[in-house]
Amino acid sequence: MNRKRVKSITKREFTPIANRQWVPVMLVGDGRPDWMRCIPNDVVQLVLASGTCIDPRMAEIAGKNIFDVVGGMDVYRYDKDDERKGFPINKDHYLIVRNPDTDDALLVLGPRKDHNHWLEKLPELSPNIEIIEKTDDAESSI
Repeated sequence: MNRKRVKSITKREFTPIANRQWVPVMLVGDGRPDWMRCIPNDVVQLVLASGTCIDPRMAEIAGKNIFDVVGGMDVYRYDKDDERKGFPINKDHYLIVRNPDTDDALLVLGPRKDHNHWLEKLPELSPNIEIIEKTDDAESSI
């Protein structure tokens, strides 16, 4: 995996996501991980995340198996250049995996583009989706 595209998320930042056991949540404001702070707020339209701390999975990216996947994030962003093509929203998918080098943080791999990368509009969400507005200061069990 290209190291330039690898980011990190602390276990403290990931805990509110992991505690939902693969049920998607919306991340807003301070609920978004620090690595996202470089993306301008007017570009980020929606962030959905899901994960677990007890049920890691395997995923395949570009023909390679990625192990210890504990979460995923979809970042929906506005792209002015794609607006004229009729697809102003771009969805970037990230995998969250255990970091073999440290126990303090997880790795965020991506973004990956898939067949749903170019979108006409944001997805419709359940009115009951949980919104995380800040990272919980609770100690992680991950």
